[in-house]
Amino acid sequence: MASLVVSGMFALAMIIAAARAAVVLPAGARIPLHLGSVERSYLVPKRAGLVIWPAAGLAVAGVVGGIAASSLAAGWVPGVRYVLAPAATGVLFAFEVGALLARERETSARSE
Repeated sequence: MASLVVSGMFALAMIIAAARAAVVLPAGARIPLHLGSVERSYLVPKRAGLVIWPAAGLAVAGVVGGIAASSLAAGWVPGVRYVLAPAATGVLFAFEVGALLARERETSARSE
């Protein structure tokens, strides 16, 4: 149960970060979308980026949390089952915040 609550808190934080970026970033901003490495970083339009990051967090929390709660994870160590979904969602939250802060710094440096 605690795993679900913590994953939900991370997902809510992702939505709040996206809402803040929607207000702070200019209309033409492009949001970095990281797909594993620096070489696989794409700039997507602001609206798409602000939807993709929280959607990815919710999807990862749901999929990993569902697997951890299913019979597939019956033989797993309990600590792994309880920590895996919040950890994965937390990592995505950190990447989202990093991408949004990097974009915010770039746009504020250009305007000065």
